[in-house]
Amino acid sequence: METAIQKARRIAVAIVAAAVMLFLGLLVSAMGYQTLREWSFISPAYASCGLLWVVAGPVMLVAGLWLLGSLGRNRIPLLVGGAATALAGVVLVVGVLTYVVPCAGPG
Repeated sequence: METAIQKARRIAVAIVAAAVMLFLGLLVSAMGYQTLREWSFISPAYASCGLLWVVAGPVMLVAGLWLLGSLGRNRIPLLVGGAATALAGVVLVVGVLTYVVPCAGPG
C-alpha cells in the first residue's frame, strides 16, 4: 500500500520527467527538421543523422505525453522515452566524433 507522500512524490517525479522528455523531444525534432530542410546541400551521413533525430524527437514527445497521462503508473513510457533519448544522444556523439555533424562555422 502506497502512502500519500510516496504517491505525491511519484506523481511529481513523473511530471518532471515528462516535462524534460517533452522539452528534449521538441529540441531534437527541431534539430532534425532543421537538418533535413537542407537535404540537397548536406552529405548523406548527416542527412541520416537528421532522419534519426526526426524519428527520435516525436517518440520522446509521445512518451512524455504518455507518461504525463499515466502520472507514473506505467513504466513503459519511461523505457520508450529513455531509448529515444539515448538514440538521439548516440547519433549526436557519433556524428560529432566522425566529423559528420558540423560543430563550428567555416574557419
